[in-house]
Amino acid sequence: MTAALNELPLALFTTLASIGAGAFIALACAFFTSKLNEEQLARTDKMALIPAIVVIVGFIAAFFHLANPAGAFGVFAGIGRSPMSNEILGGVLFAIVMVVYVIMGLAGKHTEGSRKVLSAVLAVLAVVFAILMGLAYSIDTIPTWNSPWPIAQVIGFALIGGTALGMLVLALSGALQDALEGSFKGVAIALAALGCALAVIGLAFMASSAGALANAVVTGSALLGGIMVCLIVSIVCLVLAFGSVLMATRNASATWPAIATILALAGILAGRFVFYALQISVGISF
Repeated sequence: MTAALNELPLALFTTLASIGAGAFIALACAFFTSKLNEEQLARTDKMALIPAIVVIVGFIAAFFHLANPAGAFGVFAGIGRSPMSNEILGGVLFAIVMVVYVIMGLAGKHTEGSRKVLSAVLAVLAVVFAILMGLAYSIDTIPTWNSPWPIAQVIGFALIGGTALGMLVLALSGALQDALEGSFKGVAIALAALGCALAVIGLAFMASSAGALANAVVTGSALLGGIMVCLIVSIVCLVLAFGSVLMATRNASATWPAIATILALAGILAGRFVFYALQISVGISF
């Protein structure tokens, strides 16, 4: 687990950024599937500051991974050929639109058109950002990472964590009850179910492939045994987060969305520890 702890800044970044970005997917779905009044929409626009802060804190955590934070802008030199540069570009584009959206919301400048357009753009950018976060780890020399499962995990994290946080924003805005009376209820359940499935399946298959690679290595087997606790914690928390989302669709208070968000946060962070612990390079034993 030492490798995972060494990557704590990146674990926090991918956890917080995926949850915060995913919340804007849920909010966009709410705007397009619900009939909320102007007061509810105005409060929701202001409460969108919450997932924005989560994303920003994630970016701040990522800076602690750099040996020299002053050289952070150098990553843009690899755009188009470096998966990590593409990830940062996707994150920056998402963050720019997010900041514009939030500033307009705090200033009360959103119209129905601007809200729907910007939220739709944010939702698309959030999905792209999640895909790029997963692709950043497609490294030929690390077979446990070089597969579709890391991408599936991050998309799943964004959907399950983002749905929970998005519903919390709506609840704190007094808009969740009305949103659930429309088709948003079904959409939220579908998003959370898909997210939970992608995250759990992605984690399970990656751990299984790592087990096959380390099968003949004693220290590798010991390592896999050590991360099993984190894997179980992650899966249990993610499943419970989905269950809490289901409860939130029946009770419009902020309690269940808050519980779902906390469980998703714990499950995703534990999942990221599993991910970084399974960094098995070609030709290198544990």
